[in-house]
Amino acid sequence: MVVIKLHTEKPIPPLQLMRLYQDVDWWPTRTKDGIRKLLTHGVALGAWEDKQLVGFCRAVSDGVYRAYVEDVVVLGTHRGQGIGRQLMDKMMKELHGIEGVSLFCSAKLKEYYEHSGFTPTRQVVMHRNRS
Repeated sequence: MVVIKLHTEKPIPPLQLMRLYQDVDWWPTRTKDGIRKLLTHGVALGAWEDKQLVGFCRAVSDGVYRAYVEDVVVLGTHRGQGIGRQLMDKMMKELHGIEGVSLFCSAKLKEYYEHSGFTPTRQVVMHRNRS
């Protein structure tokens, strides 16, 4: 059985999160120290099967007007079991008072996130990365 817990309820070990990112081939340059810092900002949720982290979701927010959902990820062996949906449902409950919640996703995930109440926009997303 998988349970969803806030990082403040059940701390997420940075190495377990790194392994989860590696499983889906995300963020190869993230470090244990960087992940430790990441977990101290915003809302972070872990999906746990016993002591194993099998899913993760986080949001960055100003606490009033805007929140941005980031890194919704489920271990490959656990996909298709509704864990991602549980993470999103819990995250939306945690962000219930926020005026606008946004996320970025690939086009193939558009319908998946529409089930959580998100709608596509025509906004241009721009990034500035550290060089």
